Amino acid sequence: MSILRFVYAVCDLFAIGAGTIVLLGLFTGELIAKRAALFLKCALATSITGLFFPLHDFTLVQMCSMLSVYVSGMAFLAWHKFHLSGVWRSIFALTITIVLYLNVVVAIDGVFDQMSRFTGLAPAQSELTSRATKFLVMVFFAVIGIVVVKRFHNRGAHSLRSHTNGVADKHVF
Repeated sequence: MSILRFVYAVCDLFAIGAGTIVLLGLFTGELIAKRAALFLKCALATSITGLFFPLHDFTLVQMCSMLSVYVSGMAFLAWHKFHLSGVWRSIFALTITIVLYLNVVVAIDGVFDQMSRFTGLAPAQSELTSRATKFLVMVFFAVIGIVVVKRFHNRGAHSLRSHTNGVADKHVF
């Protein structure tokens, strides 16, 4: 079981790193296509790994994993089927923000879980701190999501250029 948790944590960290770069690009109104593809792949790997955890109870990891698969699917459709035209441009920016948020929330949950084991914090104190942190992260991502959707939506199709070769990058997957 610890190997599965390790693989999950590594995938999650890669997804968070790539997603942060993509979100920063969207914040400036540009899509960094190769990083977006890497982010969606890492997020999918994280989600699939998260679904392999035992089903004693329905955990936060499993809930976020399922939700992330569906939201990533919406991002993929917005990007590759609808080519970020019209409202799909905003949907793409919002779904990328949500997938990154889900990865961060699961990472926070894992950190607090491990921290309470090592420090011996009382479960109630650790739970309260964890909930407060998750709430602050949710507010942060809600604000960032609104800003990213507005900025990315207002940019035209010229922002779909790849940073590496200057040509539109539609077939990254």
